[in-house]
Amino acid sequence: MTTTTAAPTAPAPRWHEARAGRWRIASRVWQRHDTTGRRPVVLVHGLVISSAYLVPLAQHLAVRRTVHALDLPGFGRSRDPRPDRALDTRELGQALIDWLDARGLRDVALVANSYGNQIAAEVALRRPDLVGALVLLAPTMDPRARRYDEQLRRWRMEMKTQTGALQRLMVRDYLRAGLGRAIATFRHAMADAIEDKLPFLDVPALVVHGSEDPMVEDRWAREVADLLPDAQRRRLPGATHAINHEQPLQTARVVAAFLDDLDDTDGERRPTAGRPSPVRAA
Repeated sequence: MTTTTAAPTAPAPRWHEARAGRWRIASRVWQRHDTTGRRPVVLVHGLVISSAYLVPLAQHLAVRRTVHALDLPGFGRSRDPRPDRALDTRELGQALIDWLDARGLRDVALVANSYGNQIAAEVALRRPDLVGALVLLAPTMDPRARRYDEQLRRWRMEMKTQTGALQRLMVRDYLRAGLGRAIATFRHAMADAIEDKLPFLDVPALVVHGSEDPMVEDRWAREVADLLPDAQRRRLPGATHAINHEQPLQTARVVAAFLDDLDDTDGERRPTAGRPSPVRAA
């Protein structure tokens, strides 16, 4: 008689709320207790939309490691106590730093989508002790497209690639955040030059982009990978911009393989000489 071992499954997510600096930040956590030697994953959402659209990817990654997906202040379940003013990229980065500190998380794998990559880059630049790996899914903002008319053109094209499920999530989250916050946050995203930070992020990184993503052209994805000191790049055929929601299994496979390889080698980093950090005072 032979026995078979059931394939591991993701645990059910639980909501958690933490006081982080001046914020109360809500997050989902898929907690595993058999993850010795595996970095926890922290998922960072994009412009205005909440962590809800990260759930499909989280469920795949949580089969092997603990996964957190937070709502940054002003979005989703995390309210901003100053509703009259949207946080800029640096402030959102500080909120994420405060949350990681409050949760006692170190050496995490930051996995971000779209504008979330600009926030993740801010964290990796200012607090490299918190970040053991960086995964940039469809990273913005292409400096050659840093114009309102070009962003509007690309956004209209990107909307045509979205499923109805994603569009419903976006409508809900945009209404919850409010038009003023959405517009102000978009302006902050436009003003943030991620390309100036990437060369100083001395952390193993993976850039993932889709062949059908009008927001992130192949040229820009290659440039992001080239600017990073230690980066790999994966182009997913047929994938779109919100690959964490629309192509979660395809995305999870490349992300998990990258993280597993890092874990197997204890996250060993290659030293990068001659790149002094431009870390700014807090």
